Amino acid sequence: MSENPNVSGSGSGWAWVPVGLLGSMLVGLGTLAYIAVDDPHFSLEPNYYDKAVHWDRARAQAQDSVATGFRAAFAGPLEASLDGRVELRLAVMDRQDRPVLGATVALEAFPNAYATRVERITLKETAPGVYAGALSRATLGLWELRLDVTQGSLRFHDVLRLDIVKGDKA
Repeated sequence: MSENPNVSGSGSGWAWVPVGLLGSMLVGLGTLAYIAVDDPHFSLEPNYYDKAVHWDRARAQAQDSVATGFRAAFAGPLEASLDGRVELRLAVMDRQDRPVLGATVALEAFPNAYATRVERITLKETAPGVYAGALSRATLGLWELRLDVTQGSLRFHDVLRLDIVKGDKA
């Protein structure tokens, strides 16, 4: 039998090129999937579908919230500590600028840049109509504070924005 001069007997490794290309593609896809799942900057609104389906109910609650005449505002300066805690003080007032006493004030706060890092705290009344609490992991930047105030049968919802800048001790 005669040998074919175009075929090398030692095996050149070209058969492994497609395997290498497929393997590198799978490693790349796996890396991208890991980055996408573990990205702290990406988040979804909890129960977004249910909120969309019941949008009219949310609008009615917003109108009821406005009807209470309550409003919330930051009371005094922010106090940031070196360990990343920021002390918040919120004043809750009624329509006649009287303090809302004895309310339950719950707060859901998160930095816009890291919206998966939601902190839920209940503020304590420290003075008439002034409720205080602390954000434990206050990163710099813009924060969204979702406020829920309940006093008896009245419920008030509001969204406040807070910009935490370097050197907040003001």
